[in-house]
Amino acid sequence: MVGEEGEGRQKSCPAPSKDFRLPEKNEDNEMIVKYLTESRELEKNLVMEWIVRGDIYEEKKHHNVVFVGRDAEGVPRFANQRGTYDQNGPGFKGDVSGSDKSIGFRLPSRPDLDWALVFEAPIDLMSYLTLHRQVTSNAVALCGLYEGALDTYLRDNPAIRQIALCLDADGPGQTAAEQFQTKYEKLGYTVKIKKPPRGKDWNEYLQQRSWQKERGDACQGESR
Repeated sequence: MVGEEGEGRQKSCPAPSKDFRLPEKNEDNEMIVKYLTESRELEKNLVMEWIVRGDIYEEKKHHNVVFVGRDAEGVPRFANQRGTYDQNGPGFKGDVSGSDKSIGFRLPSRPDLDWALVFEAPIDLMSYLTLHRQVTSNAVALCGLYEGALDTYLRDNPAIRQIALCLDADGPGQTAAEQFQTKYEKLGYTVKIKKPPRGKDWNEYLQQRSWQKERGDACQGESR
């Protein structure tokens, strides 16, 4: 287990609690759709697909995004919340009380695929899927830098033999990636570190790409 203390980067893994309860749902998902598609620039169809499946929803009290983590049987065991108010700095991030940190937020694994993508945060996972729409499975977000969710994912899906560590490109993320690489290679997995081409994480890279495309389109329009 690696990591450092800090927002959203738990250093320890609390024991799962029988008191785990998903936060109450809001009557609609309007605020989180706006936040995820406009502020975070995620593909709207992707966001709506995850809402329909029940993997994300809007929490009633604070209108946070709730990312639901399910075990191999599809039972919710984990939930991570992300605030939708972050105009003046980083918004709220945190796991729901009683969450099982060894589950994390994950996509189903196809038995015919032998690889898995690993991210720090659910929004980074969704950003990668926005950039690579052909990817629809075999991914897990740790919701921090504790690898317990990856250990569980690999145990639940023994066909996986290759791991791509898509952690943040900052110091703590890359330190963790190097330590994870050493750990899982010793266990017989093929492991590679996959950093975003630009930016600190996959969502920042997605937003930079969108900004550059808009800037390029504007320049082309002015030159006509």
